Amino acid sequence: MSIPWRDRIATLLVATATLIYLLWLTGPLGGLPASSIAVLVLALGFIASASAVVPGFAALLSGSRLYLALASLGGLVALACGVLTVAQATEHTLGLLVIATIGLWAAATVRDTVVHRPSAVGVG
Repeated sequence: MSIPWRDRIATLLVATATLIYLLWLTGPLGGLPASSIAVLVLALGFIASASAVVPGFAALLSGSRLYLALASLGGLVALACGVLTVAQATEHTLGLLVIATIGLWAAATVRDTVVHRPSAVGVG
């Protein structure tokens, strides 16, 4: 089982976002407001999505409607948490943003690696 290269890029980006959040949570980046961390997490999550999901978007639309609905809902949750964190700078919504981002990454990576053969969706 091989992880497609686009998912490897997404993995690196989501790991970076998670590390930034953990550094903020444990103190080294604690001086920054939660809204700044949210902007970074949103940006890295958006780039991860653009690298791993957008190139296979046609296959995504013609695939499982349940997966598409759940992924869309997850993306909406992440976006809402990001906007709330930027607006209100709360630790709780930032944590939910990071959890949603990790969940979206995990679902997409499992789907691309295990459920679909990388060559079948044009990534690899």
